[in-house]
Order: sequence, then structure tokens, then C-alpha cells
Amino acid sequence: MSKKHPSRVFGHIPGYESGHHFENRRELHNSGVHVQARSGIHGDSSPGGGAFSVYLARNKYEDNVDYGNKIIYVGSGGQDKQTKEQIADQSFDDHPNRALYISYVTKKPVRVIRGPDRSNQWAPSFGYDYDGLYVVHSATMKRGKAGFNMCFVELRRIENDDAQVASSPQEN
Repeated sequence: MSKKHPSRVFGHIPGYESGHHFENRRELHNSGVHVQARSGIHGDSSPGGGAFSVYLARNKYEDNVDYGNKIIYVGSGGQDKQTKEQIADQSFDDHPNRALYISYVTKKPVRVIRGPDRSNQWAPSFGYDYDGLYVVHSATMKRGKAGFNMCFVELRRIENDDAQVASSPQEN
């Protein structure tokens, strides 16, 4: 049996608890807390999978709303690669969004990382903050501000996330 990469676990990555600050994207990636270089969702869309981590980036999707302990997070896809404008519908059938939907069904913990955003009181002004574990409370398709169908998920912070130990997808 091959050893799982430490980022492919649900829960905290050993050595990185809620509140850990990363100076740059390379440090964040090397930690395993969120390994995706560009994607905001790191997950496994196979049965028994789910989202391992999500990254909130400034100006990524206009429908994202950060309330601190509750986040309205829009899935991925449908953006023009050059302009980053929304030009098409999203779908829960797409790999990253499917991983978020599976997390909604299974209630496995999802790591949340906030990137630099001076306009968001919950985000760091520089670097990256690991905010801890959240659960996907709801997952719905709704029309977004740009007029396209979007995958909306509501993430809620797990109050006692220190009790959530990392586990591989096969263990849950």
C-alpha cells in the first residue's frame, strides 16, 4: 500500500494548527495544508472522497462572502482564462466542485486558508493564514451576480476543530 501524501487527509495536517501563518505560497504548498498552486479547491471527487482544503482569494469570484466563522464559497469553473470573467455555468459534476459536494454529504472537515486581502477583516494583509476546519453546511446551484449558474457552498467553522485529527480518505 502506498503512503498518502500528507495533504490528502481530512482534518489538520500534523504540525499546522488553526491560526498558522505562511509567509508565501511555496511555504503553504510545502506544508501540505493547501497544495494547489492555482486552484482554490483541493479534493478527491471519487466516492468516499471530498474536499481536503479550500483557499479564499481576493477577487477570485465576486459571489464569495466571508463572515468569519461562516463563508459563502463559490465553486470553480466557468471563467475566461485570460480575463477571469465568468463566461459559463459551473457544475457539481466538475471535479473540484464534486469534491465539495461530497464533503457536504459526508460532513468531513475541510481546511480553510485565507489569502491576502486588505478589504477582508478576516484575511491577512500579506501571506496566508490557515483558519482551521470547516464543514460544508449546504451545497446549492444558484444564479450568481454575473448571471450564470454557480455552485454555492456554505462553510461553517467547526468550533472545537482541535479535536479533528487528520485521516486518509479510506479511513472515514
